Amino acid sequence: MSYIAFVPARSGSKRLPGKNIKMLAGKPLVVWTLEAFVKNKKIKKVVFSTDSMDYWDIAQQYIKSNKLVLDFRTPEQAGDKVKVFDYLKQNYNNIFKCREGNFVMGLPTVPFRNSQHVAEAIALFEKRAKPVFSASEYNFPVSFAFYLDENNGWKQAFDSSPLVTGITRSQDQKKAFHPNGALYVRSIESLESRETNTLYHNALPYLMSQKDSVDIDNEIDFITATALAKASVQI
Repeated sequence: MSYIAFVPARSGSKRLPGKNIKMLAGKPLVVWTLEAFVKNKKIKKVVFSTDSMDYWDIAQQYIKSNKLVLDFRTPEQAGDKVKVFDYLKQNYNNIFKCREGNFVMGLPTVPFRNSQHVAEAIALFEKRAKPVFSASEYNFPVSFAFYLDENNGWKQAFDSSPLVTGITRSQDQKKAFHPNGALYVRSIESLESRETNTLYHNALPYLMSQKDSVDIDNEIDFITATALAKASVQI
């Protein structure tokens, strides 16, 4: 099987302006993701989807591979209310230039997904013949979650909340996991189906460590990623 990779990197981040090209341990953030895909031999093309020619120029400076191609998005297609899945669903023919085969997507804000993770996710997809999405364990038991009410009080998110039952030891809580945005693998054809309304439809989770799942959304996340990147280099 062969694959096309898709990396969406719009320029309009509000919480951390310019985050997709911020320098992380010597290279722009988005380059970490592009490198992971370019290194995989089963990936024949890496589509860099952006609304910024400056971003495209930066990608070309660091990725010297004929696998890399541009999908240029209009401002309307790259707005902060446009979901990546919706863009894919509506434009996959133009993006992939085909209706058959498979694609792998990874968000550039998850830099520590590497070529080994890509290979393992693809292997799971091929072994189980089902779409795959990457996930990691919550770093704090999700069972403790609660909502604020209009009177500055709170209401538990789950009926069996330890805040109600009194069973508050972390070791007694059931592990919970969440998608981490690092990898999605599925057939291009599946995007045609009306039943496919998310990238998680009929999909299997591929589990990654919390360290490799760091997702950069704000300045604190970026500081954390910088520290982890430096520690990895030292090791």
